[in-house]
Amino acid sequence: MLNRALLNNKINYIWRVAATGFSFASFGIGGVAIATVVAPLVNLTAQDQATRRQRAQQVIRTSFKGFTEMMVKLGIMTYSVEGLEKLQQSRQELVIANHPTLIDVVILIGLMQQANCVVKQSLWSNPFTRGPVRSAGYVLNAGSNQFIHDCVTSLQQDNAPSLIIFPEGTRTQKDEQINEFQRGAANIAIRADVPIRPVLIRCTPTTLTKNEKWYHIPAKPFHIEIKILDAIHISEVLSDLTVSPKNVRALNQYLQQFFKQELSK
Repeated sequence: MLNRALLNNKINYIWRVAATGFSFASFGIGGVAIATVVAPLVNLTAQDQATRRQRAQQVIRTSFKGFTEMMVKLGIMTYSVEGLEKLQQSRQELVIANHPTLIDVVILIGLMQQANCVVKQSLWSNPFTRGPVRSAGYVLNAGSNQFIHDCVTSLQQDNAPSLIIFPEGTRTQKDEQINEFQRGAANIAIRADVPIRPVLIRCTPTTLTKNEKWYHIPAKPFHIEIKILDAIHISEVLSDLTVSPKNVRALNQYLQQFFKQELSK
């Protein structure tokens, strides 16, 4: 009986490694398809840039939602969401989340009705992702003042979608709770004067962390728990809303401590 259980576990592990590889290959192929087929069709059928971006974002949302559900059906992962309505109704908010896994942003975008997103230079240039992120009008984080300006501009447009950003700047290291927050998110929030929507993400057991290969999967399917919290208004944290290094630093420290306390519960 024990040997049979071990054999079943081994077969399940091999299946999940293969299914994970298939999922990542599908993601890459999907990115190329959006860039070469879907994006040109969107450009042809939409007369203005705002409509093109909105439709492209909807295509990505649908694709990411389908990708997440495919991984669930393949037995790779499960996930749960608390407070989903807060995220679906989110408009003109800065959505900030911790970043424990590679697929955090995929799941988040799939849950939102519409979302803008900050992307790294590597994704902006990657042949599998550059088509979708550029057609959707996502904001490039090139580590410059232009990046801050672009984020603020996108949030201040009428009925603008909320903007997703990971203040850590990169995925959490394996077995660590959270990295130090970069000040970009706090800087954007103060300049744009928008609410901050915290999203807590936990992954059990840990997988797809920083510097971890895709095939280093855990012994059992991983579970991602997402909790959307009430919005934080900057006036609740700072008495002075002036844009200054001091206020940016104070808000950043507050957000860092807030996430540490919530994740430790």
